[in-house]
Amino acid sequence: MPDLDEKKEKREIAKILHDFFGWALTKDRALFESIFAKEDDFFAFYPDSKTTIVGWKLLEKALNRWMDPQDKPGRADIRDLRIVISRTGEVAWFSAVVDDEGEYYDKHWSLRDARWTGVLEKRDGSWKIRQHHMSEANDRISK
Repeated sequence: MPDLDEKKEKREIAKILHDFFGWALTKDRALFESIFAKEDDFFAFYPDSKTTIVGWKLLEKALNRWMDPQDKPGRADIRDLRIVISRTGEVAWFSAVVDDEGEYYDKHWSLRDARWTGVLEKRDGSWKIRQHHMSEANDRISK
C-alpha cells in the first residue's frame, strides 16, 4: 500500500458509511450527494426486486422521493462493519449487517439484519461509494 494511514482511511470510510443513513435524519441533501460517485455506472441493489438503481440520475431521482417530509427515517444501526482497502489505496470494499427503520406516510417499515456490501473509490482525495448492495438472508425470509 502506498504512503497511506490505513486507520485514518478506514475511519473516513466508516464515517461515509454512517452518513449513508445519517443524512436522512436532517434531510441533508448536500451530505447525501457528497458520499456517492456521480457516475453513469454507479449501481445499487436493494432488498426488493423493484429497486435497482443504475446511474447517478436514477439515484438522484430516488433522493427526490426520500426528501419528502413524509419519509421519516427512524433508527439505523450498522454492525460487524469490515473495511478492506486495496493495495493501491484507491479502492475499498466493505460488509456489514444493518437494521434500518422509519415511516413513509405514517406506514412503518423496517429492515432487520440486512447484509450490506459495497465498493468505494478514492476520487480527488475523497472516498465515494461506487456501488452497494443490501439483501436479506434467505433463511430469515422463509421464517
